[in-house]
Amino acid sequence: MDRSEMDDFVANAALLAAHLTQQCEKAVSEQQAAVRDLRHSADALEDSVAAGKLELQQHARGAIREALARELADASRSLEEAVDRLQQLGERLRVEQSSAGLRMRMLEWKSIASLSVAAAILVGGSAYAAWHNLQRAERAQVRAEVLEALRHVAITSCDGRPCVKLEDGLRRWTKNDEYVLVDTGASVEAASR
Repeated sequence: MDRSEMDDFVANAALLAAHLTQQCEKAVSEQQAAVRDLRHSADALEDSVAAGKLELQQHARGAIREALARELADASRSLEEAVDRLQQLGERLRVEQSSAGLRMRMLEWKSIASLSVAAAILVGGSAYAAWHNLQRAERAQVRAEVLEALRHVAITSCDGRPCVKLEDGLRRWTKNDEYVLVDTGASVEAASR
């Protein structure tokens, strides 16, 4: 992976992280708006319930007056049913508020998990890129050492046999004593061992 690919990878990872952050922030904002709407609806429902309760109380009073004249039992039964319905509405409202809170917490945890995964991918990619660049640097160092050594050595062919121009005191080629003969038979035997 060359530097431009690494830069592209890092840029893409940063874009991904930014996109995930935006998505999380958007989701949190939408959930907060939904909670506000739910609270507004709950307040409106509470006002409506209070108005309904007041109306129901007024109606109940009138019904009780009539019921006293007619049937007291029927009036109290309808009043109990109305109270039960109001209690059920109140309970349903509490359950919906609890559910909305749970969804918000789940979205928050999912957002945190998404950001953590994106950060881990970014760190892992950066670590891999650094390791890969170190490997390339080591290979470049070895190549540089070989090139430096080759600057001090001359390799040629001496009557069809390889020979190297090296230091003094070694067996030399008879036609040009600046070159040392290379014993290729010994290197073949050493290689086969």
